Amino acid sequence: MEHSRIKARPLTEYLYAKATRLRIPLSGTFELTPLCNFACKMCYVRMTREEVRCSSRSMMTLEDWRAVAREAKKAGMLELLLTGGEPLLWPDFWTLYEELVDMGFLVSINTNGSLIDEAAIRRFCQKPPQKINITLYGACDETYRQLCGIDGVFSKVDGAVRGLLEAGIPVRLNCSLTPENAQDLDWIVDYAAERNTVLAVSTYMYPPVRRDPGKIGVNERFTPEDCARYLMRYLRRNRGEQLYRTYLRSILAGSPVPPGLESDCIDPVDGHVRCWAGKASFWVTWDGWMQACGMMLQPRIDLKKYEFTEAWTRLMEQTAAIALSGLCDKCANRDVCHPCAAIAWAETGSFSGIPTYRCQAARRMYEIACEELE
Repeated sequence: MEHSRIKARPLTEYLYAKATRLRIPLSGTFELTPLCNFACKMCYVRMTREEVRCSSRSMMTLEDWRAVAREAKKAGMLELLLTGGEPLLWPDFWTLYEELVDMGFLVSINTNGSLIDEAAIRRFCQKPPQKINITLYGACDETYRQLCGIDGVFSKVDGAVRGLLEAGIPVRLNCSLTPENAQDLDWIVDYAAERNTVLAVSTYMYPPVRRDPGKIGVNERFTPEDCARYLMRYLRRNRGEQLYRTYLRSILAGSPVPPGLESDCIDPVDGHVRCWAGKASFWVTWDGWMQACGMMLQPRIDLKKYEFTEAWTRLMEQTAAIALSGLCDKCANRDVCHPCAAIAWAETGSFSGIPTYRCQAARRMYEIACEELE
C-alpha cells in the first residue's frame, strides 16, 4: 500500500482524459541525475559516481534536456516534474530550471530538501515552481542516519521546509515509511498538520529493479502485514476518526477511496494499463530513455536514437500492448490493492504476474477493518 491519495480535481481529470484521447504527452518527468547525497536503503534509482562513470550510457547534458523540453512543448506538455537522485546536485540545475519556467511549464521538483538554503529560496522566489515536494524521512538526525546514511541534515531539511513556506512557495511533504523510521510516523503527521502542508505517506516500497534487476520482489521494507498496519495508522491520524471509520466501512463494502495512488495511477480493470503513464505522461531517465513510468524497465525508447515525437508514438504503442493478469482484474480486493503494471513488474518480473505482497497487505487491511468496526 502507498500514501493517502490526493484526488485530482475534475478539471485535471478532464484534461488528462482528453490528452489520452488525443495522444498528447501532457505531463513529463525529467530524471536529471541518479546521484544523491543520501544513501536511502530502499531507493530504486540511486547510483554512485563510479557506477555512473562505468555505465554504458552517458548522462543527459544540458543541451539534451533543452532539446527534449522544446520538442515536448510542441507536442503539448504542460506539467513537468524534475527529480533524481537529488536534482539539485545536477550541475546545470538552475540554468535548466529557470529556462523551463520561462518556457511556460508548470514545474514541480522532488528533493530531499537538504540542499535548499536561503540562496536557493531566493532563486525560487524569482521564478517560482508550481510546488516543491520534499521527502521528510524522520524527526531527528538519528533517523536520517539509520535510514539515509547521512549525518547532520535534519535541521537543514526542517529549515528548507520552513523557509519555503515563509516565502510563499508551495510545499508538499512526502514520507517513505520503512521499519527504520516507523517510530517517527506520529511526529511526521503532526509536523505537516502544524504547517498546514499536504502530507503523503507511502508504506509500500517498490522493489528497486531499476537499480538492480536481481531485486525483483525484494526491498528494505515492511512485511505485507506491517505495510497495511502502518498505512491504516497513518490514515487514522491524518484523516481523523470519523473519516477513518468511513474508510473502514468502504473497505468492507468493497468500494474504498484509493488509499495511496496518485491521481495518475488508476488500477486496471480489464487486464490493460489504465493509468496515464504512456498515454498522457512520460518519464525520461538520466541516461536518455523515455519510459511510461519511472518504476518500470519496459517499455522504453531511446531518446538518443529517436526524436521526441517518434519516441512518444512508439512508447504509446508499446504501452497499449501491455497485458496484466486477469486474476487481478477479477479479485474482490482489487479496489484495496490497486494493482498496476509497475507493481506487477517490480514484484514478479512480469506484467502478468500476481504481486502477492500486495495481496497479503490488502487482506490485512480488510482484517483490520473487521476488527476495528466490531
